[in-house]
Amino acid sequence: MNRIPLTAVCACCALFSSPVLAQSGHGNHAGHSHAQADNSKPVNAMCPIGNEPVEDDGGRTTYKGKTIGFCCPGCIGKFNAWDEAKKDEFVSMSMMSPQPAMHDDHAEMDAHAADKATVPYILNTCPISGGKLGSMGDPIVKIYDGREVKFCCMMCVPKFEKDIKASLAALDQQIIDSQLPFYPTTACIVSGESLGDEDMGEPINYVHNNRLIRFCCKMCKNDFKKDPEAYIAKLDEAVIAQQSESYPLTTCPISGGELGGMGEAINVVYAGRLVKLCCNMCVPKFEANPMPTIEKIDAAWTAKHDG
Repeated sequence: MNRIPLTAVCACCALFSSPVLAQSGHGNHAGHSHAQADNSKPVNAMCPIGNEPVEDDGGRTTYKGKTIGFCCPGCIGKFNAWDEAKKDEFVSMSMMSPQPAMHDDHAEMDAHAADKATVPYILNTCPISGGKLGSMGDPIVKIYDGREVKFCCMMCVPKFEKDIKASLAALDQQIIDSQLPFYPTTACIVSGESLGDEDMGEPINYVHNNRLIRFCCKMCKNDFKKDPEAYIAKLDEAVIAQQSESYPLTTCPISGGELGGMGEAINVVYAGRLVKLCCNMCVPKFEANPMPTIEKIDAAWTAKHDG
């Protein structure tokens, strides 16, 4: 058996305990620098109140040295009202568990979409060129996420499809601009709170099945999604009540007959506008091609109310 001289072992021990190697970082962390944790960044990706992604303008609060982010400023007070145990549990779960990914309203159809018919296109212009539909022949019709979109010509289709998410967002903005002047209430359709309240920030404009809905905060948007039909019916009632007061037509836009000449007029709400028809027989005729009637009503509103 080969033996290592005792003097050699001692020399090795002395070498590894020398100040030179100690300073080089072996056996300790003297040579390593640790980045300080960024405590200004929220520990949570999802709002504890609204269950929506944390937004840059949603507000922040600090709890036990940890930054908590929110989807809107209105959520901060509700979080602060939680007891300590509930706050501790939320912070602990946020730091330990993977955060849910941000949900994209256009990335998938909602839970009821599979049971619904295609949402019809409600503008009379091409979303790309801005040209009036029909000016270059029959419109090109495409379906995206259950939504019908019409183009003036085939050349506009690839431009729209280059970035579907951005294109649908731009289309939503066109719908918002079209329906905003007719929106019937200054209160949130869910909470009843005033739209634009200082504590809540700017109203949220949301397009559901090509219909503009306005919320005071993201929590109300979540509540709306649980039962959209009920809130749409409530919004329709508000449209009928508000727009009936100074409705600009005295005749049926389909038959031309006097409104009220065949009994009480039929109220239909389409694209945020009230449409009054003389009888039930005119309803399917309107629904088969609604945009000419909407153009007629818009023109009548403009003429009656001086723009």
